[in-house]
Amino acid sequence: MREALDIMKTALRVLTAVSDKRAADPGDIGELEAYAGPKPSGMDLDEFACGVIQDALKKRATRRSRGV
Repeated sequence: MREALDIMKTALRVLTAVSDKRAADPGDIGELEAYAGPKPSGMDLDEFACGVIQDALKKRATRRSRGV
């Protein structure tokens, strides 16, 4: 569960940077790509970060339903 929460925090930092019209931390982007694979070409960074959050939420829900 900790990993899902950590990656969601990272994705939120990326989304905040995009929203504030500043460059996202390359380390944060690297963390997202390590979790979800490389960002598809042509996909905006905010879309990628949102997809990572959705995936992490699904994984977290699955683990919770299994009692893990």
